Amino acid sequence: MIGGIRKFAKSKWALVLLFIPLIVSFGIFGFQDPFSGVSGGGLSRVGDREIHARDLNEELNAEIEAIRQQDGRVLSQADAVREGLAQQVLAQLEYRNMILAYADKVGIRASKQAVADLLINRAGAFKDALGRFNLDAVRARADAQKMSLKDFEEAVRDDLTVGYVTSAAFNALKVPDILSLPVINYVGETRTLTLARLSDQALAKPAEPTDAQMEAWYNSHKEQFAQPERRRISVLSYSPEDFLDRVALTDEQVKAEYEKNIRTYSTPETREIVEYTSTDRNAVQSFIDLTQQGVAIDEALKRTPGLVQKDSTVKPEQVSDERYRELVFGLAAGKVHTIPIKLAEPDPWFAVMVKSITPGIPQPFDQVAEKVRRDMSMSDAGRLYEDESEKFRDAAGGQPLEEIGKQFGFPVIQLMAVDRNARTVRGDQTQLLANNPALAEVFTLQPGQMTNLFEGDDVRAMYRLDEIVPPYTQAFAEVKARVHDLYLVEQIKNSATKAANDMVEAVKAGRTFEQAAASTKLTVLPSLVTTRQGNPSVDPGALQGAFELKAGEIAVVPSQQGEPWVIRVEKIEPVTPAAAAVFRAQVAPEVAESLQSDVREVFVRGLQKEVEIKRDDVAIRQYFESFVTPEGS
Repeated sequence: MIGGIRKFAKSKWALVLLFIPLIVSFGIFGFQDPFSGVSGGGLSRVGDREIHARDLNEELNAEIEAIRQQDGRVLSQADAVREGLAQQVLAQLEYRNMILAYADKVGIRASKQAVADLLINRAGAFKDALGRFNLDAVRARADAQKMSLKDFEEAVRDDLTVGYVTSAAFNALKVPDILSLPVINYVGETRTLTLARLSDQALAKPAEPTDAQMEAWYNSHKEQFAQPERRRISVLSYSPEDFLDRVALTDEQVKAEYEKNIRTYSTPETREIVEYTSTDRNAVQSFIDLTQQGVAIDEALKRTPGLVQKDSTVKPEQVSDERYRELVFGLAAGKVHTIPIKLAEPDPWFAVMVKSITPGIPQPFDQVAEKVRRDMSMSDAGRLYEDESEKFRDAAGGQPLEEIGKQFGFPVIQLMAVDRNARTVRGDQTQLLANNPALAEVFTLQPGQMTNLFEGDDVRAMYRLDEIVPPYTQAFAEVKARVHDLYLVEQIKNSATKAANDMVEAVKAGRTFEQAAASTKLTVLPSLVTTRQGNPSVDPGALQGAFELKAGEIAVVPSQQGEPWVIRVEKIEPVTPAAAAVFRAQVAPEVAESLQSDVREVFVRGLQKEVEIKRDDVAIRQYFESFVTPEGS
């Protein structure tokens, strides 16, 4: 199912549109059993494949849960229908069934061997920490999808088949050179530039402005002091950490935990290890088998010649591979690990044995007692946090925020008024609201209204709009200090621009570039050859302006910060064949993506001609309306 894809591949629904090709993965599994729900039968049929209300309902619930986990946003099924999410889920299921029906028609079907190869060799979710295939993990995945192992394998075949069809449709697309040439010629054009700019020392500090000058400047620049609409918000939020003080632990329990897990509260231990290495996996396995049969290490090495022995002393932070670190620091001393290991290609295979363990030095209990208490409490705090979830959701259904906070023992926090970018009037960004989906909802509310419940990673929160602060313009007295600084900056920029313009006029009057620069106190920079892709010694804004000039032309070009640069274009040269080849490799994928968007639409239209979709529009409408129509209406 679509929801299964997200849980398995961690994809993002925002990227799952009707016309993008499906990525081969697990989880798009449609049930074929009839379901007597709202419609009393199937909603859509393509060939022998049907979508029932149960399929769509499970996909919709999976998508709602994925949004809650990823964005911290709690949606009801009615919300999902009103926002068009349910309709997108149905469209995606139909798109998949169209591909499979077409594959059935033309005889495309993934083989059982392809399924086995994908499950055993390429699906990382079905392997243990050392890369071995784990059939129990496959069974667990099938159980989670409410499927038998056989049905699960058939579903994987469907996914592979979808991949075959979409790959055939899109992967063969080749971008004609003629479509890339305009971009290549544009990007690869080379210009030789001569430049000059003002140094800080060349600019005299302007005179201090009078109050009258500043107020006059303010009156002509009032738009800079216009403040957007802001909203004053209160928030009630809590996380597992808020329950730490509700977990009762005695000092004796904390001390016992410290002694039980003394390694956790000690400096890192040191281990002496031996790695027995060979490019031949069978040789390493034979050596391991001998040690497991009780043969001494030295004798086992004699019976399996060719193994290279490497001794080393390691601490946890020195082992970069997480799986190998867990293995090495989990082995008992004197035992050889039982399965050959290969960390990466082209590394050899090896077995590992821990020769000795030097424990770390325990930290004094008094120094770590609070950490031990916290570590012990987090598990129970997390349980208490989860136990409160349903109660909190129920309480969030209409009670004032302060009453909810009082009921659960969490304070309501009042925030400074913020704009749509979570910025206060001072320009500071409120981190709690930055990139928070709740902020957008707050700007749809009226004072006194509350948002839906938002759930993120170990946090639940509700927000209330307290006040709408309308847009206004700050008074002169309020921003006088800022006006002072802006006035001086403008004077400096005007002086710099005048000097740059004077230099340009001097060059046009016949003076050399260097003479004109010296007379106006500008500094000549080394000439350079560059493309539009940029040069670290030139401001991007100035570079862009330089590529708008003609050969031989000189002009004042502003930088991104408004600093005036004087630039003369000495020479313009077309892209070289060697550079064109490099740019073609960069440009072609982007042009191909643009072409593919058109090809995808043609692909879907072609599918619609080859396989007919039969939709029960009445049943579909009833399905969607069932979520948004009040009971009893």
